[in-house]
Amino acid sequence: PGAAAPAPAAPTPSVPIPSAPNTTGSAIAPVPAATGPAITPAPATTGQAITPAPTSGVPMPTPTPAPPVLPPMDGPLALDLPPLDTSNIDYINFRNDLVRMINKAFKSSGMKTTYGIFIMDLRTGMYFGINENLTRIDPEDKHKEGYFNSASVVKLFQGYIVCDMLRKGELDINKVYKDAVTGRSFKLLNMIKAMISYSDNNYSNATLRLIGNKKSNEVLNRLGICNTRIYGEMSGAIGYSRSNNVKRYGTPKRCARITPRDAGLILYNVYRNKDSDMYMKALNQGLLGNIYNTRIPVGVKRVRPKYYIAHKTGTNSEMGVYNDAGIVYAKNPFILVTFTQSTSSSAGHAFIRSLAEQLTLYFDSRAK
Repeated sequence: PGAAAPAPAAPTPSVPIPSAPNTTGSAIAPVPAATGPAITPAPATTGQAITPAPTSGVPMPTPTPAPPVLPPMDGPLALDLPPLDTSNIDYINFRNDLVRMINKAFKSSGMKTTYGIFIMDLRTGMYFGINENLTRIDPEDKHKEGYFNSASVVKLFQGYIVCDMLRKGELDINKVYKDAVTGRSFKLLNMIKAMISYSDNNYSNATLRLIGNKKSNEVLNRLGICNTRIYGEMSGAIGYSRSNNVKRYGTPKRCARITPRDAGLILYNVYRNKDSDMYMKALNQGLLGNIYNTRIPVGVKRVRPKYYIAHKTGTNSEMGVYNDAGIVYAKNPFILVTFTQSTSSSAGHAFIRSLAEQLTLYFDSRAK
């Protein structure tokens, strides 16, 4: 139930894939370390003014701190990630550390194909990605879409959509909905937790029948998720067929095409709001309850067996899709999103596990 059923391999895009550091399987070069005189780190992007040193014994007025720089918001949800100062020496060191770990995981796994990564330090707000915004043009419908096939990671996006529609009153939190295809009845918050924890394809498809793909994409766009496109129902579920997808959604395509950064933004909002927003709390609970734990959790628990991981996996073995996207509740919590395409199970799993293990050690060392 946790994997999308096999599907024909995706056609080669009719336009070139944008150049990205790892699309040829080569290692990524770290930014050169600073040499010569010591570099004074740039001020952190917290919006705090810098107090100038007094001059000539004349008392200096205390500056008024500037307000914090925050991304645009929709209620409790950030519509973008926090701004980064990529010239800051701390960020350069952070980026170089992550590049070394990614290269090590890539080399040791034997993987040769395109992957997508998004990593975020939830203590400092720094983040880095590779192919995190990679898109393609579908050769059939000419739509721009995320490069990576979602498989069951689409359920993370669907849960996020349902939560926002509940918050805005577009869906009813108290109503018992009934899906005519499966005959199932459910309240939405309980349903999305089960859909995510058990990767239930029937609940995923019932959600899509309730909302539709057009409305689903409209909600994602208003939440700042603009490179992901949801298409049709998942196979391996009651009532699924290509012809039904065409009839209901105007496309034979299944699931979604997504990007690591879009998934990272969802997880960032889950983490920020899990203790204050009932909808993000429900989403976090669903992710913590995931019963499919062969990727990120394996790597984390090699280092810290008691750490909790709130994550969603996705698998399509015929297409070489082995995805995992989650929050690791470490001493220094972090987000890790890893998407693969056209690789083997052994390589995909080895890559994700190695990276999760290295990052757990790394972020533990940064904990204060």
